[in-house]
Order: sequence, then structure tokens, then C-alpha cells
Amino acid sequence: MDGYRNSLIFALALAQVAGLAPGRSWALEQVTAVDPRTADVVELSGKAILEAQDGGLVLATPDGALHKLPASRIRSRQSDQQPFRPLNAEELAAKLLGELPPGFRVHRSKNYVVAYNTTRTYAEWTSSLLERLQRAFIAYWRKQGCDVKPPAQPLMVLVFADQAAYADYAKKDLGSAVGNVIGYYNLDTNRIMMYDLTGMQAFGGGGRGSLHDITQLLSRPEAEPLVATIVHEATHQISFNCGLQKRLVANPYWLSEGLATYFETPDLASSRSWSGIGAVNYSRWDLFRHNYDQGKTIPLHRLVADDKLFQTPETAVDAYAQAWAWNYFLIRWKPNEYAAYLKSLAAKPLLVEDSAATRVDDFRRHFGELAELEAEFYRRMARVE
Repeated sequence: MDGYRNSLIFALALAQVAGLAPGRSWALEQVTAVDPRTADVVELSGKAILEAQDGGLVLATPDGALHKLPASRIRSRQSDQQPFRPLNAEELAAKLLGELPPGFRVHRSKNYVVAYNTTRTYAEWTSSLLERLQRAFIAYWRKQGCDVKPPAQPLMVLVFADQAAYADYAKKDLGSAVGNVIGYYNLDTNRIMMYDLTGMQAFGGGGRGSLHDITQLLSRPEAEPLVATIVHEATHQISFNCGLQKRLVANPYWLSEGLATYFETPDLASSRSWSGIGAVNYSRWDLFRHNYDQGKTIPLHRLVADDKLFQTPETAVDAYAQAWAWNYFLIRWKPNEYAAYLKSLAAKPLLVEDSAATRVDDFRRHFGELAELEAEFYRRMARVE
């Protein structure tokens, strides 16, 4: 379970009780509210992108965060005509350093602000990895005819020196699951949290040397699933900031998680491009094929209609494998329909949860009858090697 999913579930629950209507994005709101995690009163400035009939709202702040504020938490609110302006890299860096414990520094690249208390070399390696992913991700979807563009402001990444420091910070988001998650994207704060993988002893870590040393260490087969997790979460962040997907819209899990698994396997040997895009993700493929051979694959109707498979520990790993397989199939053999489907999801209203029937109807409208599509899916996937 990651921060992206937790945030979305909470947001949808809020929408069901709030009766939300479009907000006045032109007004700059000055809001005083109670932080539910600390009970502290905080002052926020931003634009209301959604308002509830009872006075609750979703506030977008200049750092890229989205704050879901029920009326019961709001203490005061004033509007003015000041223009809303996203923070630039220097301002984001200052904000991060003001929030984090002593010892953190900031590394800035073209599209990322990385706050870290590990080595600068590892921070540089992280930003280099994510820059490569972002360039390739945007170029890939532009070729598919999607209207994507670089994020409006640099994306924020927090890198902790070790798992203990990361867990202490992340437990407010992940709770008891923090020990099983090495990195995550938080949909509300729009940040990625992770820790320095070169300090892990599971595959002979502890080098923390040059960029070359780090690349060599994390190119080893035993490190691949760790790096893939970081790429998976970074894919979520890029997708929700480049226009491919929209935050706080009811994106089905099979799509969002399958899209991230499609991109998650890195090609660290390539310094020029993300040449692994479109390649078979063998860790997901092997499990999908095993389940197919055992007659345990998930029916398409259930995968599309219900997110519970991804939320239940006993079924989540299998659901991820199947989501990869379906995204691989649709992106490769139904690219135009897939792009149109993504566009239709991004146009949905914020914080409105679709019924199972609506999900299936949306899917059928773009891809056709499920039985026919499922037959083609298994026929084509049987030839994948």
C-alpha cells in the first residue's frame, strides 16, 4: 500500500459526504485550519479548486500540494484577488528545508528538487534517474498522441540516509505498512519519499561511492526490484503532473498501477534514454503466466469494476501482475483506444467515485465487448516471450 492509493481512497470518501461543487480558481484563499494529524492550527494560502456546500474545500497551495479541508477543520477563510503563482525551484527548496530536520540539503536539477540527508552523490544519481524517466515518459506519450507536457513546477523528492529515518518520517502517511514500503508517492503533498538504497546490506550495499559506483551497485539483479519500486512511484508522480492523469479523479487501480508497472523496470545501462519502455516486465510477466497456467487469472470484469484486489494483501501481488499484463496488451495493440480512455478519465469531475457499472461501461465504450477483448488478450499474451 502506498501514499498514492491511501490519499485517493480518503479523497473519494470525503466527496461522498461533502456534495462538492466547482470552486473559484481565480481567487487566492487565505485559510486557517486544524491539522488532523497534529491538532495544530495552520495557515494556508492557495486556490480553491473544489468547494463543498457545507463550506469544506480542496485547496491547492503553491508548492503543488492539495489540502482536503472539511468545514469542521476550517477556522477562518478570506478571499482576495492576488494571482496564484506556483513556487519556483528556489522557493520549493527553502520550503522543504524549513520543514525537514536539521542536516538536510537540497540538490536541484532541471525538473526536480531533491532534499536529502545522505550523500550528495546519491541525490545526484536519484535526480539523474528521474530526469531520464521523465524525458522518456513525456516523449513516449507524445508519440501516442497524448497532450502531455513537462510539469508546471519542479517535482519534489525526499531522500533519507537510511530506512530508520525514512520510516520515522513516513509512518504518518503509511502507518504500520511503513516497514514494507521502500518508497512512495503521496498524492496530497505531490512528493516522493524514499531512502538511500546503497546503504542496504541485502545485496552488499554500503558503498555510497561515485555515480559510477552507485550505478554499478544498483544495476545488479538483486537490486532491480528496489530500483523498480522507485521508478514505479516516480511514474505516478510524473503521470499526475504532466497531464496524462488527473489527481483526485477516480482513476481505476488496474490502470494507474498497471501504467506504473509498465514503466517500472529501469535500463540503468543506458545513459541516453529510457530504452526499456515497452519491454516485458518479467517479474510481473512470470507471475501472470504462472497464474494463467494454474487457472487463477482475474476476470477482466472484476479487474475493471473493483479496486479491492489491489487493496487486499492476499491478492495485491497477483492483481499487479494482471494489471501489468492488461496495460501491456492495451498500450501495444490498442494504443489509440488507450489514449482516448486516459483522456476521458482526466475529464471526470474531482472527488466523484464511479460505480462498478460506470467503470465497466467506460471501459467497454473505448475497448469493446469484454468477452471478445479477453479472448484477444489471452491469444496475444500467449505469444509474449
